[in-house]
Amino acid sequence: MARVSAAAESATAALRAAALAALRDIGVTRVFDGTAPRAAVPYALLRELAATDWGSKSFDGRELRLGVMIRDEGESGARAERLAAAAEAALLALPGRAGAWQVVSVAPVRLALVAEAPARWAALVDVRVRMLRAG
Repeated sequence: MARVSAAAESATAALRAAALAALRDIGVTRVFDGTAPRAAVPYALLRELAATDWGSKSFDGRELRLGVMIRDEGESGARAERLAAAAEAALLALPGRAGAWQVVSVAPVRLALVAEAPARWAALVDVRVRMLRAG
């Protein structure tokens, strides 16, 4: 049981690092991992990352659900929606390798724009990533 837990943690850490690197060039002021202190908008926030087993007898594998939130302000949510599309594209183009893990597939799950308050927007991006331990 400890082997599965350690492997999932390793895949999670590798994917978080790859996702943070991919999101740096989408046009936001900053990318945060976890919670964001008061920050200038627009910014990206790497949200939850849930891992489940996707392995076989021969290979360690993980299926991960990765969430990103874009926060923005303005009369319309058009910029937040554009940045969310850029974030999704960056995640869909993740490199084939993340640490000791091979990225097998990345698929979009959700892209949603939410009006949080007048002139405050959140765009949510979720992707599914399937990975196998390389080697």
